[in-house]
Amino acid sequence: MTHAQTGIYAEPNLHGVTLLLNVMTDDVAHVRRKLARVPQLLEDLDLRFSEAMLNGYIAIGSDYWDVVYPESRPLQLTGFPDLNDGDRQAPRESVDLMLCVRSDRFDVNFQAARTLMEWLGHDVELIDQINTFRFMDGRDLLGFIDAPDNPRGMRRREIALVNDDPVFKGGSYIFSQRFRYDLRRWEQLSTEIQEHVMGRKKVTGERISEAVLSMVTHTQKARLVDAKEQPLELLRQNMPWGNLREQGLLGMYMSGKPQHVIHWLKNRYIADEQGDYDPLLDYIEAVSNAAFFAPSIDFLKSKSDISR
Repeated sequence: MTHAQTGIYAEPNLHGVTLLLNVMTDDVAHVRRKLARVPQLLEDLDLRFSEAMLNGYIAIGSDYWDVVYPESRPLQLTGFPDLNDGDRQAPRESVDLMLCVRSDRFDVNFQAARTLMEWLGHDVELIDQINTFRFMDGRDLLGFIDAPDNPRGMRRREIALVNDDPVFKGGSYIFSQRFRYDLRRWEQLSTEIQEHVMGRKKVTGERISEAVLSMVTHTQKARLVDAKEQPLELLRQNMPWGNLREQGLLGMYMSGKPQHVIHWLKNRYIADEQGDYDPLLDYIEAVSNAAFFAPSIDFLKSKSDISR
């Protein structure tokens, strides 16, 4: 049985920390050994702080993959798609590694991040640390329930993981978007206008009937179906981030079928024949975007000497 990194499909936590890293050494074999040890370190920390429900994963950037694992590449691993259309921009960022830790305790996340960074040592450079948190009852900072149509239960694992590739089974294609919000501008809108932008009721999350809407909504453009009404398989592991100076959302989209995520993103960003796109993009800005692959634990071990 293939062992996936559990942080990919885990249920939501209260706190998270995401580390974006660049590799500073050319010793590929050394890097492989370091990466292969990360899941075990996370498991040890989970056992130590069992009440915190700690989970996490290490993912390799699309540009760095061929450096560290040149002999085999996930068939559909590409860079973040080009989503620039009109005023809607999604600048691509090249990142070697993404390390994500989540738990129900901020202090445990801090300890876990320190432990993992000590293990990786001077072989990596920390580009950014993004502290995330659960807001209210699972809402976005805009005040609406985040991803109400997300898959639940075992379906999360089925959708998030690769199942049709024997080499990369149990891995996951991950697309990340770091959004910055202008909350003052958003909060100047009436609740009614906010609801019409989102296509849902703010308190309950109930969809608003299209018969009473006068515009294309975020809910319509972010539906998890394609043009033929076939389901798009993706799991969103989003969490708010921010301080009193700036705030936003760290969007994480996991899937065993990355073409589904790309279709979903393009449907939101690229205007259709009627000139319609996701209206929420007029109020939020994706300041950095990247594509990764999070291999299974078995793959990480097989490419190092950790199991020998």
